[in-house]
Amino acid sequence: MESAEQDRRAAKADAAAHSPSYLTTGKIDNVTTGLLAALYAVVLTTAFAASRVRPLSTPLRTRWPWTTTIAIIIVGIPTLAQFTVAPSLLEDLERNWTLVAQGQVWRLLTSLVVQDGGAAGAIFNLVALAMIGFAAEQVWGPIRWAVIALTGALGGELWGKIVQPIGAGNSVAVFSLAASIAVVAVLRGVGLQRLLGIINLAGAAVLLIIGDIHGGAATIGGVLGAVLAPPRGSPQDSSDSRPTCLA
Repeated sequence: MESAEQDRRAAKADAAAHSPSYLTTGKIDNVTTGLLAALYAVVLTTAFAASRVRPLSTPLRTRWPWTTTIAIIIVGIPTLAQFTVAPSLLEDLERNWTLVAQGQVWRLLTSLVVQDGGAAGAIFNLVALAMIGFAAEQVWGPIRWAVIALTGALGGELWGKIVQPIGAGNSVAVFSLAASIAVVAVLRGVGLQRLLGIINLAGAAVLLIIGDIHGGAATIGGVLGAVLAPPRGSPQDSSDSRPTCLA
């Protein structure tokens, strides 16, 4: 056990030593925590608001968001264990590109179910997953939801090799879903809804430019949103429907 702990510490030190100083924490040095928090809030709140102004798609029937619910359970159980009975889970499962390069590729997936932002960050990530996940599932349905969330999350993990070699959390999947909603809002929305989508994508672009891991995930989610968006006139396209308020 002591040898394994020493190996983990050495891997963390090696990852930090071989990363540019301004990218070690996933952001440029002169970007304040407050600015990052504001950008995160912009991307998440505009996506959620855009989905509430009017329907972005016309579902065949109303259904419980089971995909989002299952995702919350999959993430929530290890997260709860991390802060209670198994505090070593973070180091055991987190994204660590030095260890990934040594063959622990599974960390690119397991890092999505533990949190590196403390208890407050964990609560925030789970609440964001519930809100954005539910909104995205209304737009995409379960299969495309899963494709966007997983592809964006894994893409974010790969981007993390450059900008944040060590870390964890489900937020990359959330930001991928948020950007996919924004793209549909721009392509299919009207008025305020389209404006919210544009603001969302602008915030995601800034995150990408400053070297934040969520910017990479959001970029992938936006591309997938453009590819998977229902064509105009299809049963799932509601761009010609009368605006309604989703309470």
